[in-house]
Amino acid sequence: MPLILQISSGILIGIAGLAILVLSVRWLRAGSISKRLVQYVSVPMDTTRSQVNASLRQPRLITGSFAARTFIPAIRWIGRIFGRITPSGAIEGLSKKLLVAGNPMGMGAKEFYGISLACTLLGAYLAFLLYRRASSTLDIVLSIMVLVLMYLFPKLWLQSVVSRRQNRVRKGLADALDMLSVCATAGLGFDQSLQRVSEYWDTPIGHEFGRVISEMEMGLSRRDAMRNMAERLDMREISSFVALIIQTEQLGMSVSDTLHAQAAEMRIERRFRAQEQAQKAPLKMLIPMATLIFPALLAVILGPSIPAFREIFSRM
Repeated sequence: MPLILQISSGILIGIAGLAILVLSVRWLRAGSISKRLVQYVSVPMDTTRSQVNASLRQPRLITGSFAARTFIPAIRWIGRIFGRITPSGAIEGLSKKLLVAGNPMGMGAKEFYGISLACTLLGAYLAFLLYRRASSTLDIVLSIMVLVLMYLFPKLWLQSVVSRRQNRVRKGLADALDMLSVCATAGLGFDQSLQRVSEYWDTPIGHEFGRVISEMEMGLSRRDAMRNMAERLDMREISSFVALIIQTEQLGMSVSDTLHAQAAEMRIERRFRAQEQAQKAPLKMLIPMATLIFPALLAVILGPSIPAFREIFSRM
């Protein structure tokens, strides 16, 4: 009976593998055919067939780094697989946070949730392996720590991306407002000033200004486009700046004076923030000093006296 089961299971596995192979070959052929159709359809009407064939025969250059062509698509593929079981309640919060983070690696909420679930399952598997080989309480604690770290790693990474992007926007906001004030004083309108800053500044705030201009070109009003920028960045400074610009537009005030005053206020806040970080530095330095520097100093100072103490206690 076990032999019959083994033979039947082997036959079933072989049939399943053959079916998967046939389906994958058909999928690959369909993908190549669709790509060639897109190449033929996307060319202009006045392009001759000889030019199309010449363009198809040209070798394609591989662009992007090795990580961008291998690891990032693999991560997104894993996220799409596990993201199919994403609960609907978790989508909105993740979408908001990914939007504030600037959509790193082009991930959506389902893909990120899938990556989080995959990391949790991997952490559970590693924790199970460590628990099976555990010989002491320390190994059990280590397995629990691995599980907790793998569960928290995607969330901590996303939070670090959000904080880093917001800090970059916060640092460049005062200079961007100065540039807007200079452009407005020179005679440009507010929209043209935003476009000029977005063209010459390759920074997150410059990209956001460019997105505001793009939304306005698509038909949104300035007020709605600015509010969308405030929602994307989720920062108090940007929200106050947007509210001030909207109020200036409603009251008919001078945009250049408003931008100049706002830039001066942002510089004062940036100086206070730098002073606050400087005051936190001694407390942050205490941990590496206590763990790395002080033991070395004690070893250097008390090390030569240890043999003398040993002789004294041995005589006693």
